[in-house]
Amino acid sequence: MSRGIERILLISGSLWNLVTSLLTIFSYYSWFNIEGAKRLESADLNTMIAGSQMVNNILQIILIFGLFMFVGAIVNFLIAVKMKDNEIQYKVLIWIGVWGIVQLFSMDLIGFAIFLVAFVIYLAKNKAIRLAKAQSKLNMREASIE
Repeated sequence: MSRGIERILLISGSLWNLVTSLLTIFSYYSWFNIEGAKRLESADLNTMIAGSQMVNNILQIILIFGLFMFVGAIVNFLIAVKMKDNEIQYKVLIWIGVWGIVQLFSMDLIGFAIFLVAFVIYLAKNKAIRLAKAQSKLNMREASIE
């Protein structure tokens, strides 16, 4: 059984994660840095010091999140490329489920939908593969009895 649909969904999810991670790293990071500096310009010295530390901490979190999503995009692409047809790979199933949950927790509903559909299709094809293998074993037993 071909894993073409799952492969396409994982690659499209990977591309979506790549785009969102690059937007986070380059656009959102820069925007937040500029806006944070603007807001602190009219503050007193103590507020400016505390505020700049807070802005820097938030910028680090934005950068770490963007890099995390970038690495996830690369991992998803590699998994999609190395996915095997006619085989049940439980680690791939676990990864798709975990990454879908990560997408949900990060409020990326488009990414969550992509990985949820990939997860459900992967589960359905696993059932079909198990049934096909059971049927072929049954056919072998019947052939050896005759």
